Parts: sequence; C-alpha cells; structure tokens
Amino acid sequence: MRQIPAVDALRNPVFRRLWFVTMIGGFSVGATLTTLGWAVVEESGSPLLVSLVLVSFLAPQMFAGPIGGVLADRYDRARLIRLGISGRMILALVMAGSLFLFPHELTPLFVINAARSVTSGATIPSRRAFMADIVSPHQLANALALDEFALTMVFITGPVVTGSLLVLIEPEAIFLLLAAVSLIGVALVPNGPERSRPEVRPETMSASAERTSFFRDLVDGIGYILRSRLLLGISAITLTAEMLAFNYMTLVPVFARDVFDGGSGLLGVLNGTMPAGELVGAGFMAAFAARVARPGRLMAIGIVGTFAAGIPLGASSWLPATFVFLMLIGGFAQMFFVMTSMLLLRETPPEARARVLGLQQVTWGAGALGGLMSGAIASATSPHMGIVIPSSVGLAIVVIIVVISPELRRGGLATGVARPHPARKSPEVRGTVGRSRGRTRRRSARRR
Repeated sequence: MRQIPAVDALRNPVFRRLWFVTMIGGFSVGATLTTLGWAVVEESGSPLLVSLVLVSFLAPQMFAGPIGGVLADRYDRARLIRLGISGRMILALVMAGSLFLFPHELTPLFVINAARSVTSGATIPSRRAFMADIVSPHQLANALALDEFALTMVFITGPVVTGSLLVLIEPEAIFLLLAAVSLIGVALVPNGPERSRPEVRPETMSASAERTSFFRDLVDGIGYILRSRLLLGISAITLTAEMLAFNYMTLVPVFARDVFDGGSGLLGVLNGTMPAGELVGAGFMAAFAARVARPGRLMAIGIVGTFAAGIPLGASSWLPATFVFLMLIGGFAQMFFVMTSMLLLRETPPEARARVLGLQQVTWGAGALGGLMSGAIASATSPHMGIVIPSSVGLAIVVIIVVISPELRRGGLATGVARPHPARKSPEVRGTVGRSRGRTRRRSARRR
C-alpha cells in the first residue's frame, strides 16, 4: 500500500475506518432508493410518484445540511456521525414496519424517507470536515477521491444487490437488513485526534469563553461564500448540476419498465451503471487528483461533459447505448465532485469548513425540484423528454457561468493544502518576512 499513490490516504488507520463507514452509509442510501422506487412503481405506476422517492430524500438536505454544518463546527464530529447512523438504523426498522402493516399506503414511505434524509444530510458535513481533520494536508486530494470511490463502489453493489434481492424477498425484509448494516456502521466510527474536537481545536479555543449564537454561525458561513467569487461560481454550477444533470436516476424505474420492458433486475443494473462510471472516474482521480494544476478547469470540463452526455442518454431507447452514456456521465460527474470538494475545502478556513460544506448541501434540494420537474415533463410528454429538456437547458447555463467566471477557469493551484483565509499582514509581519527572505537569499549565494 505504501508504494501505491492512489491509496496513500488508506495508510491512515483512522481514515480507513471512516472509509468503511462511508461505504456502509452509501450502501444504505442506494438500497433505500432502489427498494422504495420499485415499491412505488409497482403500487402506482406513476412517473411523478416515482420521482417523489428521490425528491423526498433530497428536499430535506436544504435544511439538514446547513444545520449539520453549524453543529459540526461546534461539537465533536465523530459523535455526530454516530448519532446520524443510529437514527437511520431506527428509521429503517420503522420503514420495515410501515411496509408490513400498511403495504398499499405510500404516504408513510415518503415521510419516513424524508426523516432518513435529515439524519443522513445532517451528518455529511461532519464526515467530510472530519476527513480534513484526520489526514495530512498533502493526502487531502487523495482522501477525497477515495471517499468518492467508496461511495460509488457501494452505489454499484447496493442497487444491483437490492434489485436481485427484491426478486426473492419483500421490501420490508430489505430494510431489516439495512438496520443490521447500520449497527455495524455505528461500531466502526472512529474517534478523531484531539485537534479535531471543537473544545481543543486551535481556531475555536480563543472563542470558547463566548460562543456565538447558532444563527450567527450560520450567517458567518454564508459570508465566507459571498466574499469569494470562486465559491460563488462553484455554488452556481453545483445548483445547476443538482437540478438538471442527474434526473435520469429519478426516472430509472420508469425507463426500466416502460422503455426497456424490464423488471427489478434491470432496475438494479441501471441504477448501478452510472456508479460504475463513477468508480472508474474515482480511481483515476485517486491516482492523479494531487497532480491537477487547475482544479477549477477540470471541474468545468466534468460538468459540461455530464450535461453533454445526458442529452443522448435521455433520447436513447437502445439499452447498450444507455449503458455507455450512463458510464460517461458517471466518469465526468466524478471529476466534477472531487474537484468541487477540493476547492471548497481549500478555499475555506478550517473553523468554517463544515458550515460551508453544509451550505453547499442546500443545492441538493434543487435536485428534488429537478426530479419533480423531470417527472412532470415525463408524465406530460414522454420519459425521454423528461431527460433531454433539462440536460439541454443545464448545458447552456453551465457554459454561460464558465464563460463569465475567469476564477473558475483559473481555479488556483492544487497543492493539496487548505489555503488560509486571506488576511492583511501587519507592517511588523511584512518586515519579518522581508528580512527572512533576505537571509535566505544570502545563504543561497554563499552556497553557490
């Protein structure tokens, strides 16, 4: 492992445990969406109701992410992760009970799915900021890529395994299995180093005597984004991507049954194909992300490629071509996700990282709106137009944002080190730096 740069961060034992926790969480999400999507399409046959499965998962992220970000900057991040997984375990048991007792009622399923989304979304900022706490700065890009690799690996296996199991067992049994898996996740969550805990974090110790209000912390996080044109550009592109780029996954049950005349097995394979492309992209990024000179430029290429592949994907009625385009979208999307995370962590000071990451999750709520929009278009016209129209509009918007945002095209230099928040140096500091540089030049001259 020591000789393989692509897995460098896995040398860290704390990150290794967090990596397995990430896989458990990703498996749970993929299995939940696949199971609920199939249960809804079997019960109702409505594309709009099927789209509500993803909508009910994404919409709460608009609130859960920012709240979780503030909590993660205030309290122990490992403890918050444990609480979130425990909540999902309990709600998996409640979901199983609802399916068993009320098999023809869909409303409780959407409500429970939304509650699971809150427990998941509120802990994502903790997990991502915790990652930056436990790895060394030069390993951060590799850790982010490996984190995405873990998620995509289980997004492949989760839907495929779930689709296969749905042929043999009932949906409520799936959720009983997910509860057992979550229990393992709780046990695996590691304790971070002392410096990762808010009460001993250097940037928070000076303010421990007078902790600001929850609302003030949230406003401060918004301020970090508003003061950076680069962060504003990233937020605009992410909002567009979440709303318009990935709506095919909302309508996968409809395409599987109505376009390709398949069953739950094909549903699982289609749900796992895009993550297969993401897996390839994540492997590439794990090996080469630290060498990327301009992550903003690569981020733009990734999202433009995602939208460009989405247009023929939506128009496709030929299954092999659909698999190819889903793979392409997965690879381009992974490039976009890793570079976005790297820029967010690098452009934000450590004491505000979780808040900025949490605020970024507000854009995930746009995925709920986009999924609802695609479901409505598909119901009014056809499933194909439900994907082609949003992809075309999204491509045009992203190109415009990139053209008018030179900060994104430049994207800074990817050093793998979180860049400190800009601050004006005092005359004393500038003088000290100048004298230090002068001494360094004199030493170099003597050596020559």
